[in-house]
Amino acid sequence: MTENRTREYRDIPNGKRRKANRRPSERTVGRTSQENVSRRPKQQQKRIKETLAAVVVIIAVLVCMSAVIISLYFAGGYENEPVQPTAGTPIRMESGAQQATEAGQVQAVSNDSGFKQLSDPFLVLVNDEVPLPEGWEVTPSFIGEESVDIRVYDQLSSMIRDAQEDGVSIWICSGYRSVEEQEIILNRDIELHMSEGMSEEEARELALRTIARPGHSEHHTGFVVDLNDVDNAFEETETYRWLSEHAEDYGFVQRYRSDKVDITGIDNESWHYRYVGVENAKKMNELNMCLEEYVQYLKDQGIA
Repeated sequence: MTENRTREYRDIPNGKRRKANRRPSERTVGRTSQENVSRRPKQQQKRIKETLAAVVVIIAVLVCMSAVIISLYFAGGYENEPVQPTAGTPIRMESGAQQATEAGQVQAVSNDSGFKQLSDPFLVLVNDEVPLPEGWEVTPSFIGEESVDIRVYDQLSSMIRDAQEDGVSIWICSGYRSVEEQEIILNRDIELHMSEGMSEEEARELALRTIARPGHSEHHTGFVVDLNDVDNAFEETETYRWLSEHAEDYGFVQRYRSDKVDITGIDNESWHYRYVGVENAKKMNELNMCLEEYVQYLKDQGIA
């Protein structure tokens, strides 16, 4: 029996016998544990980096989407119906001759220019010779960041909304202006021309061809808006063609036209629209008259 055991033991190769009988040393166990421990933080750091990268990508996508939405809103005008009117405190204009207003009607009394305004406030005439009536009141109503008199808000809102339904974008570049704001705008344009080498007299003369003197600007009335891009190229746009056909239906007319410069004293402004009332707008276009001509026409008809 002893010989059999010995034979069986001896039949096992020496290398395998040693390997089979070997047990892990403490050193080997310790090294393996340390490797496992050191591997865990690296895996955790990798997961954290991957998570942070995903968060950064999501934030970047959201920022890009927000930028696109904002740019489309401002580039395309008012996609939805303009905001509801927010009427401010009536602003009483103190410029020009003493001429009070009562119940929204302009009193037909003479001012310093000797000009008599008609009683219809929507036909108030303001130009380089005729200042804004003293005591004129504007109740600003905001559309976006610009404001107009609350009396024209509804018609202007309807025009913007209906144009949008026809695929035409209209937005307000400038609306009501105070006398102080007009003065700032005029002086800024004069300084710009002077920086281009003009004398102050030349710069002022050129600026006044497109910018009215403070106290003599239609923007003071609250009935005027400059639309979209204040640029001569506006006349070549689909928006201008739409306005030429439909603006009168909402009571607006292009105030300064190229064929009326000798009368208005202002160069062609395809972007400048004045509210005169639907009936008056249609009649003015029918007669091919600017506001100066139309007011005189009504006076000749005995309308005060």
